[in-house]
Amino acid sequence: MPVPQRLFDAPSVLGAGASGMKPSAALWLCTTILVAGCSGVKPPAGDAPAAATWNLDCDIGHIEQALDAAWPHACAVRASHTPGYKQELWLAVNPKDPDNVVIGAKEVETAASADCVWNAVTYTKDGGRTWHDLNIGGAKYIDRAPTDPWYGYACNTDPILQFSANGDVHYGVEVYNAGFQTYDTPLREQAGSSGLLGWKILLATSHDGGATWPDVITYQPDLVTVTDYSRMVVSPKTGSILEAINHLGPDSCHVLASRDGGQTADPYAVADPLDGTDPTSVACRVIAAAPDGTVVVGFERASDTYWLRSTDDGRTWTDGNAGFPFQPIGGFEENEFRTGTNFEALYDADGTLWVVYADGSAGNADVLVRRSTDHARTWSDPVKVNDDNGTNDQFLPNIAAAADGSLHVLFLDKRWDPANKLLDATWAVSLDGGATWRNERVTAKSFDGDLGRHQSGAPFIGDYLGIDTAGDVVWGTFPDSTNGGYTVVAAARMVQAPLAQT
Repeated sequence: MPVPQRLFDAPSVLGAGASGMKPSAALWLCTTILVAGCSGVKPPAGDAPAAATWNLDCDIGHIEQALDAAWPHACAVRASHTPGYKQELWLAVNPKDPDNVVIGAKEVETAASADCVWNAVTYTKDGGRTWHDLNIGGAKYIDRAPTDPWYGYACNTDPILQFSANGDVHYGVEVYNAGFQTYDTPLREQAGSSGLLGWKILLATSHDGGATWPDVITYQPDLVTVTDYSRMVVSPKTGSILEAINHLGPDSCHVLASRDGGQTADPYAVADPLDGTDPTSVACRVIAAAPDGTVVVGFERASDTYWLRSTDDGRTWTDGNAGFPFQPIGGFEENEFRTGTNFEALYDADGTLWVVYADGSAGNADVLVRRSTDHARTWSDPVKVNDDNGTNDQFLPNIAAAADGSLHVLFLDKRWDPANKLLDATWAVSLDGGATWRNERVTAKSFDGDLGRHQSGAPFIGDYLGIDTAGDVVWGTFPDSTNGGYTVVAAARMVQAPLAQT
């Protein structure tokens, strides 16, 4: 059963009604006193009505400040209060109810994840006023029964989740280290140890907004070769739940599919580049589904990307091409945490494919966005999303496309630390099809990413952030360590509303 968070009515406009915040009231702080991180755009002159725009909800931080006066962020709420390090976060918003948000976290060092790592869930059904915690799959390895689909595996990791159009939410779970309880058991010792191999993928489905997860199926069967780092999409045309996962074996990518809402899974399809690229030399990174049913998978190569297309809902992959060049960012000399070059992709409602990524071509990491109108066959020139002109780093971006056509990117940002070490979260919005971007600092205080923790014990801030949208609301999530001790789940809300007249 989920463990409820501390429940209260915050002294905030978020307490107005079951639907949460009234946008016009919430924006009063942002548009009249211009609190840190809020937009200062002025309304139109004269008698013209105020145009609708997007702004951070800069009253949301009072929810946590009512519990903890030391919480520094006016424009972000703490979304989970259970103990333990939480990072590598993903987020999904219910398309039938924008007040229902579900966040998955990679959780280390709790009663549920002792000796390894476990997937945590926190969810809200009232627009962020209250949050509830649970561990998907229940308690840790040693507490499982043989009939439990999670039985026999020490660890589960890398949260990825999406809502279907009917309001069900689906969570892809990597489980591994079969027959052992610790993180670092060599795979070669696992094969045959208990009739299990090493790595499999489960798909859990919730019908009540993340509170319970009664339906769990095997999405990918047990393999002795490693599958790791996945992305999920629900096809807007077919409703199929598709997950692409990187395979560190003879294949480069496995595409998993459930076409009946998470009740059963099809045999996985193998998606490999078609130009002779060694499948073991590329990394499967993204999957996206277009309104017309086309599905694309994107790969990271040494200095460029490669894209595959499917016109039969991910069953076969028969058309592909090289994409755009980019420079992986590698690590940062100022930080100990691992830093990979992730990129994220999605289709908007008009069928344009967008990709956002961190690139090191300028000598530091910048966030760039490109678009394709022909299912990844050709790409636009890149546009820089971060609007600073310095040499500080921006990385770990993710992108959402709202119903009004606006684009939203959330990323980690080092521009406010002269030493280029401490992190902040930045939200960027484009109202002109990605041509220009307005940046807003979400966090009020920089934090140390090296305080995060990987299950191996190494400093770790995660390999991705989450952002999603429904209606006139966008939610984003990022790890935060301003407490000075460990990473917690933070969430920010962006709202579309007329600007207050000043």
